[in-house]
Amino acid sequence: MNKFLKIAFTLALGVLVTGCYDDFDNPAPAKVYTDEDFTETGARIIPIRELKQYFYNAWGSGAEGLGRRVVIDDDVVVKGKVISSDAEGNVYKSLYIYDGDQAIELRLMNDNYVNYPLGQTVYVKARGLSLASYRYMLSLGTGPALEPDGTFPNDNPNVHDFSASGNSNIPTTEMVQEYVFRGEPGTITDEDIIFVDKDNYKTVLNDGLLGCLIRFEGLRSCYATVDSNSYPTYLENVDGVYTNKYYPDEGLPITWAYNYDNTKYYGSSLFTYAAGTPTTLESGSYVVRVSGYARFALKELPADNATANITAIYTKYSSRTGGFITYQLLVSSYRDIEEL
Repeated sequence: MNKFLKIAFTLALGVLVTGCYDDFDNPAPAKVYTDEDFTETGARIIPIRELKQYFYNAWGSGAEGLGRRVVIDDDVVVKGKVISSDAEGNVYKSLYIYDGDQAIELRLMNDNYVNYPLGQTVYVKARGLSLASYRYMLSLGTGPALEPDGTFPNDNPNVHDFSASGNSNIPTTEMVQEYVFRGEPGTITDEDIIFVDKDNYKTVLNDGLLGCLIRFEGLRSCYATVDSNSYPTYLENVDGVYTNKYYPDEGLPITWAYNYDNTKYYGSSLFTYAAGTPTTLESGSYVVRVSGYARFALKELPADNATANITAIYTKYSSRTGGFITYQLLVSSYRDIEEL
């Protein structure tokens, strides 16, 4: 190669490399998806309420649907605003979105708050995903988790397995990006929150609001035993054996959850609108369940009979076969607990 060609080649390479670095230092802004990106391909954007109906049409809304699933075959998309955050470690591998009417849990991966922060609008392609019920809570995910022997516990949706979750978390970032797309960024406003208090909770709350963000105003902390369970407790797990532990009996301060010596257990506390000790957890009384991995696990729990405002995802939980129903509150951030 002569001297002139060598110089020309070097200059061209320099321009090419510089161009690459310019692109790296100034990446193009991420695409903001709109309705047209999906409707132009023939997909149909449907309300979350209509998506849930795929499951209810197949299995109903009772205990018979626990552990069952429906794989969505239609080319449908749901759109909603992110109303949960896993930044503080209490929400785990889940993302809840709300469309102004109802909400749904997306079973994804860790650190969802990085790509899908509170208030972010997201679109979810439902075709190919599994819509399933775990203890009455519907979620969108992939097929059910594998058993230790490599088999699926409920791969046939016609086989009833009460204890199965029905589906699993989407396992990779690449797969998540095939189904979940970011729309306009935003913030959480009062329009995204349902407000309840002791005077209206009976008329406002219903199972159609499961997964929604609810602000419970004026709840009373209740240290009591209901349905043979004492509150507040933490759930100890030793070799797969679960035991409820009452904090004072263990010589521990009463906190939201257990996090000692690198051992982390869920804590459960009871809040109620009842005037005295509640006799059931199915109406007006709620369990706040906090992970031992939450950043606020060792924050002190409000005293017995103290009042608080709590903003949380409204969820439902039951025994394996659908009995002993409790309504549980999933708090994203310690800032969502306001002691009065």
